[in-house]
Amino acid sequence: MSRQKLNVKKLAKIKKRYGLIGVIFVIVATLAGSYVEDYLSSRSAASLQVFETNGIELEPVILKRVVDGDTLVVTNANREEVRVRLIGMDTPESVHPDQEKNTEAGELASQYTKSVLTVGQTLYLEYDVQKTDRYHRVLAYVWLTDDVNPDDIATNMLNAKLVADGYAVAKEFKPNVKYSSLLKQLESAANNER
Repeated sequence: MSRQKLNVKKLAKIKKRYGLIGVIFVIVATLAGSYVEDYLSSRSAASLQVFETNGIELEPVILKRVVDGDTLVVTNANREEVRVRLIGMDTPESVHPDQEKNTEAGELASQYTKSVLTVGQTLYLEYDVQKTDRYHRVLAYVWLTDDVNPDDIATNMLNAKLVADGYAVAKEFKPNVKYSSLLKQLESAANNER
């Protein structure tokens, strides 16, 4: 009841109209609503904290939409929309304002990213040295699971999955080079399979 003060006059009207059962119902509903609201907000705040797994710090976010093959819009713990650029790789253009720069390969990469992800899905951002680029996008490795294991990088990290499946090329963007050698290995393996 600390969040919502019950109006005594209102309760008297309810009691007069509906009797004691109506008053009890209103009080229980108010308390239950307050409890549920507190529970849900504390639960979502706890589930959207930065945490560490296998020595890797992750920030859970919720996917709002896929912009193109290597850019996403997510919602962070503060319920802010954040544009995320996948680092360590690059996909061809598909939504560039200059239509001549957009390619069929870029459209395929964009469709592939959309097929791997689901709006509302929880994703896990891992940062490297530099957190944002000159376009104010957040730079991150995007893990599909919080069970992070570098041995499973080709299936559990979106950046690596795009490279391993041939939709992106490994590209070094210094100083963010944590997975550069692994991404280059995945690119070589993908090229050898073609």
